[in-house]
Amino acid sequence: MQQRDLNPDIIESCLMHYAKKYIPGISRSSRKPSSSSSTIPSENEQRELLETVIANLPLEKSSSSTSSTATRFLFGLLRTANILNASESCRSALEKKIGSQLDQATLDDLLIPSYSYLNETLYDVNCIERILSFFLDSLQIQQCQQQQQDNNARSPPLMLVGKLFDGYLAEIASDSNLKPDKFYNLTISLPDQARLFDDGLYRAVDVYLKAHPWISEAEREKICGVLDCQKLTLEACTHAAQNERLPLRAVVQVLFFEQLQLRHAIAGTLLAADAAVPQEAGRTSGIREEDEDVEDEAETIGGEEVVAESSNNGATWRKAVRENQVLRLDMDSMRTRVHQLERECSSMKKVIDKIDKKGGWRESLTRRFGCKFKTQVCDSHEQTVVERRKGRQHHHQPHHDHQQ
Repeated sequence: MQQRDLNPDIIESCLMHYAKKYIPGISRSSRKPSSSSSTIPSENEQRELLETVIANLPLEKSSSSTSSTATRFLFGLLRTANILNASESCRSALEKKIGSQLDQATLDDLLIPSYSYLNETLYDVNCIERILSFFLDSLQIQQCQQQQQDNNARSPPLMLVGKLFDGYLAEIASDSNLKPDKFYNLTISLPDQARLFDDGLYRAVDVYLKAHPWISEAEREKICGVLDCQKLTLEACTHAAQNERLPLRAVVQVLFFEQLQLRHAIAGTLLAADAAVPQEAGRTSGIREEDEDVEDEAETIGGEEVVAESSNNGATWRKAVRENQVLRLDMDSMRTRVHQLERECSSMKKVIDKIDKKGGWRESLTRRFGCKFKTQVCDSHEQTVVERRKGRQHHHQPHHDHQQ
């Protein structure tokens, strides 16, 4: 088929059908081979068949119509290659082909169990790290071929892999055998352009800190340093501001950028409101001129309906002016609140070094400044975290009522 220059997708489909039929365990939906038990190949025969299939796989990326199915099949081959202890070159070639179409994978595909006694983790994170490296290399080659030299451009495949990898990090973060350095290296393996928001990454960091309470404060700060507080949504900022697992430095940064976002939002609203005033004034003069013209015409032709329409336009304008005044009053109130938050944050920075970092600093801040934050959990958090947060909030409810 290769000598006849047949379509690579057809060759790949034939190899997929052959492998599923004669190599047990490749398809998760059917763990048993389709042939009878008497014709099951031996382990050595299965390894030879597997290596032959992988050696003949086309190097090109699968077509868009079959890429999702083909990617799932390739991950099945990789799992079987690990079980059968296939050659290193065979597995490397397979990982490289998977990396070229990683954006078509699912979270279930990435959860490859660790079959070697040398790996302490539940899942083979080293394998996924290599596949991700191959994906980034192939993406860079594609961008060079397409003459896209802008490093700040957001690639759709890169964004898909970023979201997929954040889910993978959150899944493996609960593994108690996952070392802090390994988790840190995984979190920084993707470029900044892969994430529009860091909520998914924050969830993974939160799960890791929860599952590893014994790590040192320096390791906590290093892991939390991967988060970009400016890329957290308001829900994630609100949750992080109360997260007792985060280091104090990270909480202060979250509070600062949360206040900065609020200030910019209010400033933008005020600018929009100020820009609307000249427009309203222009509309006013235009309406008055139209009213005078209509009144003159009404006196000439005696049109009572035209006068009534002019009166309605004037009432609409007066209503708009009143709504604009109410809006400006609301903006002034919000601006006052922002100034109060700025003073509170400044006071917090001055006394934060005087508070013991290991205990009681949150209660001390609350008693000293009266700062209270509404508990919210961003949608990306797992259910167990949400339930625990709700239980803690219910347990401390009388204390908050007493403060209020």
